[in-house]
Amino acid sequence: MTIQTRTTELEAVNTILSTIGEAPLSTLTGSLPVDGTMAKSVLNEINREVQSMGWHFNTQPKVTLSKDAGNSTIPLATNILRVELNPYIHSKTDYDIVQRNNILFNLVTNTSTFTEDLKDVKVVYLLDFADIPEQAKRYITIRSARVFHDRTLGANTLHKFSVEDEEKSLVILRQAEASTGDYSVFDSPDQIYTVSRKKSNWWY
Repeated sequence: MTIQTRTTELEAVNTILSTIGEAPLSTLTGSLPVDGTMAKSVLNEINREVQSMGWHFNTQPKVTLSKDAGNSTIPLATNILRVELNPYIHSKTDYDIVQRNNILFNLVTNTSTFTEDLKDVKVVYLLDFADIPEQAKRYITIRSARVFHDRTLGANTLHKFSVEDEEKSLVILRQAEASTGDYSVFDSPDQIYTVSRKKSNWWY
């Protein structure tokens, strides 16, 4: 009996390559053919794009971001996509933070130096493809395949994956998100899903 395993990055890249009839790769290391390099690049691009939306699987609440002892800036790890302050602790009249050159910058005070650590922060992380849920892998792979196809063959040629395939995989991802996070999910004729927190205090 064949045991099904989770999708690997190599399998995702080969799925993308199959949309233009290219032979599968045996590895993603070393020198790759041009189409292989492009397929891998598109997968990485779409992976970042999708994860930057912030999902239950890549969002960590109640994080403390500490000041640098030397210059009072708050450095950020390179895999941090977004930082959200807890509005119940950090007032918007005092804090309006953005990321600049891997440090936080406060637009209210117009400075990158802070007088205190930022506690109870919500952080969205960029995870390796291997570490994300299978539903997210499927959506990212199909969306990447369609983007790759458009860039190599043009948007007017027949796709291996249809718009409906992409939308269906997003629906499945949203359903998985709703079951693992604390969400209510509703169908809408104008958009695939509207997602809202069940709790009144959605921050936690």
